[in-house]
Amino acid sequence: MESKLNFKIIGSGPTGILLAIALSKLNLNIFLTDLLSKEKLIHKEKTYALTHSTRKILKKFNLWHKLIPYLFCFDTLSITDTLTSSYSTLTISDLDDDINTENNIGWVIKHSDLMNVFFQEVGKKKNIFFISDQKIKREKISFDYQFISTGANSFDKRVLNFLNIKKIYRQSCLTLKVLIRGHERGRAYEIFREEGPLALLPLDKNLYQIIWTSSTYKSLERLNSDKNLLMDNLSTILPPQFKLDQMVGEVNVFPVSLSLKLPLFNFKKYIYVGDSFHTFHPVGGQGLNTCWRDVNCIFDIFNKNLFVKKRDLKLFKFKYYSNRIIDIIATIVITDSLITIFANGNLILFPIRKLSFFLLNKLVFIRKIVLNQMTKSLIYSKIK
Repeated sequence: MESKLNFKIIGSGPTGILLAIALSKLNLNIFLTDLLSKEKLIHKEKTYALTHSTRKILKKFNLWHKLIPYLFCFDTLSITDTLTSSYSTLTISDLDDDINTENNIGWVIKHSDLMNVFFQEVGKKKNIFFISDQKIKREKISFDYQFISTGANSFDKRVLNFLNIKKIYRQSCLTLKVLIRGHERGRAYEIFREEGPLALLPLDKNLYQIIWTSSTYKSLERLNSDKNLLMDNLSTILPPQFKLDQMVGEVNVFPVSLSLKLPLFNFKKYIYVGDSFHTFHPVGGQGLNTCWRDVNCIFDIFNKNLFVKKRDLKLFKFKYYSNRIIDIIATIVITDSLITIFANGNLILFPIRKLSFFLLNKLVFIRKIVLNQMTKSLIYSKIK
C-alpha cells in the first residue's frame, strides 16, 4: 500500500482552513501554512453572509451544527433602488420548497467566531499540521500537491504563470458595525445607490454590519474622518425610519475587484482556491460562499476513491477548473450586471431598473429565480 500523500495549503483563512478540514477526511497528510499567527488569523473585523449552498456544504463536513450558536439569521431581504424609488421585499415564501423549511433566507457570522470553530476542528485532526514555512524547509518536507489560498493580491500569484482576467471597479468597501433602531427584525437590506450598493446585515437585535461601497477616494476619506461626521454621513443615506445610535468596533476598508485567474494547464502540481482563483463585487454576498464551493469540488474529486494515489493527481487540475468554471462565470455575470445596471446614475438605464422592480413585485417566478439563484447557486443539487 502506498504511503499517505502530502498536501500543502498555503493560506489559512476561511477557505484554506475549510479545505484542510475537508481533505482531512481522506488518507492524506495536510500541512496548513500562513504568514500570520493563529491569533492574528482569528481576530479580524470581518463578517460573512452565508447562503443555503454553504449550509449544505458545512453540514456535509459536520460543521454546521457547531456554528449555529454563532449565526445570526435573516428571513426577509429588502432591495431598494434609490434612483427610481423602487423597492421589493423577498421572503421565505419566495424560496424553493426544498429549502423554505429552514425558515431563513440566509445567515450572518463574524469572522472571529467562524475561525475559532474551524481552528478547534483543526486541533482535533491528527493528519492536519498547522506549521510555518520555515519549519517545512528545516524538515525538508516534500509535497505531492499544493493549494494556494492566500487571497486576491497574494505574492504567490505574481510569481506563477497564469492567465489574468480582471475588471477594475475603482471602488472600495467601508465596513463598520452600528446600533440601529427602526428596522424590521430579522431583515437584511441591499440599497442600490449611484456611488455603489449599501448592504446592512443583521448581527443582533439592533446591531448591523454595514458594507458601504463607493469610490476608493470617498471610502478612504470616510475612514479617516471623525466618527461623528461618519455617522452623520451614514444617517443621511439610510432609510428615513432608521435611527442610528452608535458605532461599535473598528472601521475598515477593503478594495473591490472582479478577477479570474486561470493557470496554464501544465504539469506543475498547484492550483488556486478561493479569492486566489476568483473575486467578485461583494453585492449579493457571494464571495466566501463561492470560495467554499471550490472546496466542495476539490473534496468530491478526491473522494471518489477510497485512497488518494499519485495517479489521481494527473488530471486533477483539469477536473477542478472545468467543474468550477460555469458556477464562477455565472456569479461574475450576475454580480457585474447588478453593478452595471443598478449602481450608477445613468438615466438611460432608468426604464430597465423600473421594469426590473415591477417584474420582481408582480411575478412570483421572477422573485423565486432571483432569490434562489442568490442563495442556492447552480450547483446546489450536486452537493451531496
